[in-house]
Amino acid sequence: MKRIITWCALLALPSVVLAQKKIGEAASLDKVEIQGAVKPGATFTAVVHVKLDKGFHTHSNKPSEPTFIPTVLTLADADGVKAGKVKYPDGKSEKVKGLDKPLSVYEDQFQLSVPLTLNEKAKLPVSVPATLSYQACQGATCYPPKKLKFDIVVMAEAPKK
Repeated sequence: MKRIITWCALLALPSVVLAQKKIGEAASLDKVEIQGAVKPGATFTAVVHVKLDKGFHTHSNKPSEPTFIPTVLTLADADGVKAGKVKYPDGKSEKVKGLDKPLSVYEDQFQLSVPLTLNEKAKLPVSVPATLSYQACQGATCYPPKKLKFDIVVMAEAPKK
């Protein structure tokens, strides 16, 4: 019996190692919320909730210096869906030791929203590939830029009773 438990533990080890984050991978998708009526021909909003690991920040979409890497959400083309302009929250002004000027950052959690329009012939459900590009920092130490890839899944509305 001990041998079976040992083998099971060893077989599970690679998945644990693969699941570990690499340094600077501080952003994760909390959820995607769809607001508005989802039906062919309609425009609705996808609200992307992003969570940052404790102690990390990213530069806002409008960083305080042109050389800093902004946080950017991009959506790939999907059949029957047209994405509008992404709305970013204002950055929080943060003074960081070792830097002369305050930074414009996102901390803890933040939301991005993007209008989506379905064409008249859209077939639901549809997945819209999305990528959040960001650079995680701890204080004045910043890590290489990362990309968080996920899908915005648009489902048909349930019929109302």
